[in-house]
Amino acid sequence: MRQGDTLNGFVDAGCIIRGELEFENTFRLDGRIEGAVKSSAEFLVGEGGVVEGEVEVARCLVGGTVRGAIRASQQVVLHATARVWAEVHTPALVMEEGAFLEGKVNMEKRDRSSTSTPKKETS
Repeated sequence: MRQGDTLNGFVDAGCIIRGELEFENTFRLDGRIEGAVKSSAEFLVGEGGVVEGEVEVARCLVGGTVRGAIRASQQVVLHATARVWAEVHTPALVMEEGAFLEGKVNMEKRDRSSTSTPKKETS
């Protein structure tokens, strides 16, 4: 967790969520989610955590297992204990030694400028 972030929620080992999870601040998963995870914040999958489905967040830190897809607008971090079978879309991917990733990785660049270059008109 980044300094200053607050933990919005926590799912402990032995708990299962089936469906869609949405949250506003950092959320930690040590249980299991079968479905979709959506947020504009940080999502942490602890070593015992399992996600089967779609993850769409700002930052995704994985120490457990993810099967499905990860779309992170800022960064995906795979810790050494991570086991990921997913399609990953993110501008920045960090993998620690020992992390496992199988799937397609698309490292899209973020659009850093909010304005586009105007086209020249020709007469």
